[in-house]
Amino acid sequence: MILRRQPEDGREEDAAFVEAIVQRDKRQFEIWYKKYYQQLFALAYRYVKQAELAEEIVHDVFITIWNKGDQLNIQYSMKSYLFRSVVNTSLNYLKKEKMNTEKKLVYLSSQDAFADEATANDAEQALLNGLEEALALLPAKCREVMYLSRFAKLRQDEIAGQLDISIKTVKNHLTYGFHKIREHMSKRKHFFNLFLF
Repeated sequence: MILRRQPEDGREEDAAFVEAIVQRDKRQFEIWYKKYYQQLFALAYRYVKQAELAEEIVHDVFITIWNKGDQLNIQYSMKSYLFRSVVNTSLNYLKKEKMNTEKKLVYLSSQDAFADEATANDAEQALLNGLEEALALLPAKCREVMYLSRFAKLRQDEIAGQLDISIKTVKNHLTYGFHKIREHMSKRKHFFNLFLF
């Protein structure tokens, strides 16, 4: 353990504290704890803004010193070492909290994206289900014309040629089909303008 660059008047006090740690003298250790607790608590509180957390930081610093007393490297004085330890512990806490907050935000935004995607998928599935129901209600030839028009993207004259019916018949099937689909969907309170138009 290194003790150096200390004012002469503080050297004996620091040496006594270090000796108390080495000798596992809890009474002397508690004297130091009580002596600096309020100042260290106020310092930690300035950083973390939470009384319970500031108290925990000060307590942890003293516990670390007690547990690792034989490894201490005190370059100036025990007091400055304590203050620096509290500041470093407070900053480490804030850094960790910032990282945790960022992780939470990333997680929450990804959950929102999944929820939005799930909602969109549900809406799309409801659209397809409603559309299938509506098409199933149409007469077979009308349904065939609707499929060729909306899904195969054929023009009316192409549908007429493929089914060997007149263009007027194709138009009638489309008019009837769209009317029935609108009617069915309005009952389900769905609007499928993109499909219909």
